[in-house]
Amino acid sequence: MDRAFVASLMQHPIRRALVVLDCDGNWVDANERARELLGGELLAAVRPRLQLAFVQIVAHPDRVVRWQQFSLHGELECTLVPALGGDGAVQGFTFSLFQPEPASSDPQPDDARWRYALQGTDDGLWDWDLPSDRVHYSQRWRAMLGLSEVALGDGRDEFTSRLHPDDAAMVGAGIRDLLEGRTAHYRGEYRLRHADGHWIWVLTRGQVIGWSPEGAPLRAIGSNVDITRFKTLEAQLRERESLLEQAQALGQMGILSWEPIERRLWISDGFRRVVGRDEIPAPGGLEGLASMLTEASARQLRDAASELRAHGHTPELELELQHPDGSIRAISARAEALRAPDGRMERLLGVVQDITRRRAAEEALLRRGQMLDRIAQVGRIGGWELNLLTGELHWTDENYRIHGLPVGSPISLESTRHMYDGRSREVFEASLARVLSGERDDDVIEVQFITPDENRVWLQITGRVEWRDSQAIRVTGTTRDITEEREASERIEQLAHFDSLTGLPNRFQFRELATAAIATARRSNAVLALLFVDLDRFKNVNDSLGHEAGDQLLLDVAGRIRACVRTGDVVARHGGDEFLVLLRELKRPDDAGRVARKLIASIGQPVALGEATVKVGASIGIALLNDSNTNLESLLRAADTAMYAAKEQGRNGVQFYNDSFYARVQRKLTLEQELRQALGRNELTLVYQPTVSLRDGRVRGIETLLRWKSPDGELRSPAEFIPIAEDTGEIVPIGLWVLKQACRQAREWDRSNIRFERIAVNVSAIQLRDPEFGAQVIEACEAADWPPERLELELTESALMRDSDTLRRAFALFETHGVSLSVDDFGTGFSNLHYLHRFPVQHLKIDRSFVLSLLSDPQVERLSEAIVGLGHALRLKVIGEGVETEEAAARLRELRCDEAQGYLFTRPLPADQLADWIRKRGR
Repeated sequence: MDRAFVASLMQHPIRRALVVLDCDGNWVDANERARELLGGELLAAVRPRLQLAFVQIVAHPDRVVRWQQFSLHGELECTLVPALGGDGAVQGFTFSLFQPEPASSDPQPDDARWRYALQGTDDGLWDWDLPSDRVHYSQRWRAMLGLSEVALGDGRDEFTSRLHPDDAAMVGAGIRDLLEGRTAHYRGEYRLRHADGHWIWVLTRGQVIGWSPEGAPLRAIGSNVDITRFKTLEAQLRERESLLEQAQALGQMGILSWEPIERRLWISDGFRRVVGRDEIPAPGGLEGLASMLTEASARQLRDAASELRAHGHTPELELELQHPDGSIRAISARAEALRAPDGRMERLLGVVQDITRRRAAEEALLRRGQMLDRIAQVGRIGGWELNLLTGELHWTDENYRIHGLPVGSPISLESTRHMYDGRSREVFEASLARVLSGERDDDVIEVQFITPDENRVWLQITGRVEWRDSQAIRVTGTTRDITEEREASERIEQLAHFDSLTGLPNRFQFRELATAAIATARRSNAVLALLFVDLDRFKNVNDSLGHEAGDQLLLDVAGRIRACVRTGDVVARHGGDEFLVLLRELKRPDDAGRVARKLIASIGQPVALGEATVKVGASIGIALLNDSNTNLESLLRAADTAMYAAKEQGRNGVQFYNDSFYARVQRKLTLEQELRQALGRNELTLVYQPTVSLRDGRVRGIETLLRWKSPDGELRSPAEFIPIAEDTGEIVPIGLWVLKQACRQAREWDRSNIRFERIAVNVSAIQLRDPEFGAQVIEACEAADWPPERLELELTESALMRDSDTLRRAFALFETHGVSLSVDDFGTGFSNLHYLHRFPVQHLKIDRSFVLSLLSDPQVERLSEAIVGLGHALRLKVIGEGVETEEAAARLRELRCDEAQGYLFTRPLPADQLADWIRKRGR
């Protein structure tokens, strides 16, 4: 088979029905599954959209077209892929059909394993489902912006809200070009707002990987890379290039580079300005340079070239240049050869300077002294000259000002020597000795000088010795104040390795320090522990007092942590309200727990933040360096896991790491990831359990219960996945789906003459916080044609205790439409009975723990009797949960309990089985 078709076929999962088509869309070959599916009417049904896909791919050979096709076989996934030749032309097509199954093992793009792979890459990845406008962001994408998974939604506005306003138009235009097919790939550099408020630069690459037959984009994927550091370096490089260019323009200087082997010549813009030409005349290289000079200067250049080949450097030359405007210009030139290890000259570097004006000035101002001539030559602001014959030291006026001394005051080498910082004095004297000994003719040093008013300034001092008859007669040079440059460099170094708020090592510096400490501990077999410290209730401070108060709190906590550990231990800020503490050379492992408890006690002390005083706690996880945790990565993972275990134990505590913690955390992460896909993959189902009247045995209500069966067949317990759904916010879409399904099922039962009074749906407190929830309940009833007065919402006591405007509006809407409420697990919470008559509550459900102990515990029996009496006093119906025996049912009747629910009657059943159960009862 042609390679193009093979490559095209590889883009389809192998279990699909596959068809090979030629350039005109004619059937060439197909596998057995395709022949089965495409017989009869399906081929004709597929053909119109297939024809649209042909036309689109011929116009855009880089596209893959996908669509859903409904048939007698159910919903089919269709994919058309071009087979491209070496010249990029379409040679034919491969077409696949696939009937998805709930437990299919085909590696779909949205498979949880694919999502898990996304989290392991270094780039931040995103996956945009265009029809739903939902975006999946990888863990690295969130970490890049300092976001947790809970803090990040899946809407595109999560991205656009963080986009820098100045970049929005450019990014929007690029995305439109991609989605409208004007470009096959998107690449852009722009800024996003980090969670802590600062801006980071990112490089984004993306492409559309699926199109509908009508040409609409279906799905786009891409990656983000944090390029903030590179942007900073790029800006610094541009600034330095600009400074170099300005310096060349200011000094009328130019630079050239000549590679003799490759015969490649490069000249700077400054060089072009000096010689008055855009290019060196042919032939290039030294001969081209010589052709621009006068005859005498050309001979001088060739002699210098011979010297350069022999010794690798040349003296500074003063040459005369024939300028294109007809004038003769004086230039100075100097070159140096860079040689390969075998001695061959690889490159010649040269500097030229237009000294026409300087030469004229030297001739006109010769009597004003050679010092000013040499200062003009160097082109610096502060200048000095040391006469080695007399010991006299002369400074320019600016040099006095740089050193903070009165202009014209007497100075000498000895009188100024003591004003240099100790180490700088040694550097200065060593440099002077080098030039005086003839080791070098000039030198450049950076030293620190202490002015009379005790200011410290950094100076860059250049000096050149002048010889006469083999005797050094004077040293001249320049002085430049580089204090701001040094401070900026030190600031950059500080920002690169230390946290800007607390001054602690940042995570990058910590990694270097910790890696070295771990290596030392392993060599000496010392005890080393890593503490992962996470502040409790820190978000409350930020939310109530503002981020400035939060920053002050972090600064205070950082000081307290440092005060609790030894000098040799390492404390770092990991990010946000998290800190890392590396304890070195402990006597025994238990000492790590002692230090952790000391930290908790110190952090827990009140902190004054302006007029407010706050208290926070800390949850600390501890990991020890051992055979299981052998490097920094494993220590960090273990300490982080232990910290979460400490939070689960009630916060403000300490936990040492063990493997069970890690397994539990991994289990939770797995469930979080899979739960996000469960609804879309039809893994969630409903079962139903009736509520029976204890007086006449009739079915009064039917409670809707949620079940989750994973693709591998594992039944997930609601007690395990419901809390995760609430933590991640998935309970909102799942809860709305349950509500709609329950109303539709209730309507079907009612139309089938299944006798019952009400359908009950459990509602989470998270759903009640949504301002739209009340309206969604009523809309679900209307969509299913189910009377709202026959719908009951089951809530816990804690949900009803969260009194808010949103809750009151929802309950007022329920009361208006007749939707009733049932209090689940009554008696197990901290009840405020005020809500029982304030909200439309009609049923109290006695918790199953009471019912199970009803016959064996007299106190539980008295409490149950009190609950029944309370409910009847408030004109509420009372339901006993978890009834498993006739004896328990009989005792509930004696207590005048109205209804019961439990395994005595039936376990939770699927809809059709429950309908059969109710019919058989005949009541």
